[in-house]
Amino acid sequence: MMRNAAYPPGRHSALRGGMITAVAVGASVILAGAVLHASGAGLAVAAAGYAIVAAIMLCGLGYSGIAAPFGAANMITLGRAGMIMIVAGFAVDTMSYGPVAWWIAASLATCAFLLDGVDGWAARRGGRCTGFGARFDMEVDAVFALVIAAVLWQAGKVGAWIMLIGALRYVFILASGLYPPMLRPLPPSNRRRAVCAFQGGALCIALAPIVSTGAATGLAGAALLATAASFAIDTIWLLRQQTETPLR
Repeated sequence: MMRNAAYPPGRHSALRGGMITAVAVGASVILAGAVLHASGAGLAVAAAGYAIVAAIMLCGLGYSGIAAPFGAANMITLGRAGMIMIVAGFAVDTMSYGPVAWWIAASLATCAFLLDGVDGWAARRGGRCTGFGARFDMEVDAVFALVIAAVLWQAGKVGAWIMLIGALRYVFILASGLYPPMLRPLPPSNRRRAVCAFQGGALCIALAPIVSTGAATGLAGAALLATAASFAIDTIWLLRQQTETPLR
């Protein structure tokens, strides 16, 4: 029996594994959301947010043509997305949550942050580093920053300006779409990794109930400055490349 060359066996395996994992994580999000969230709105935000992430992930997986199983690394990344969306529900009706609930939110955010290093390790250890996995991990990191920033803002710990932390990457993507020279690939950077780690750690700490509004504002401000400086450095580098070599 001949196989359709446009759909290699591994592609079906990846999609099947992705769908199974998406359903399993989704069920966990709904269960945890039903227990943690004081209002139906919080659960709705968590479930809807996760559904959007999972749908985009599956669409990307379908178009990627990966000839390999879904893999542990992608499972971890999708699990991180589920944790993040449970925390997203805390942005709704924030005054109805007590200290215990906020400690759980901070713990979930911290777990999602720490697991960021585990999925990459799992991919390298299993020899399954793919462009899709790297992009998926990057997008979940971006969603993490945006969600935690929104929760901190809605909880009254930090002003609306904190949303810039999550928005900067999307502004960068928009600028890249409008100005093709910025589509060049950026070289690996320890500075970029360090800023990402500092940003995530600062947001997790700021979310903890024990951290005062003033301290949270200071942490968020430092994270925003570091993030803005990092994007500025990358933008300048890309613009300089335009004058040195033509874009192919």
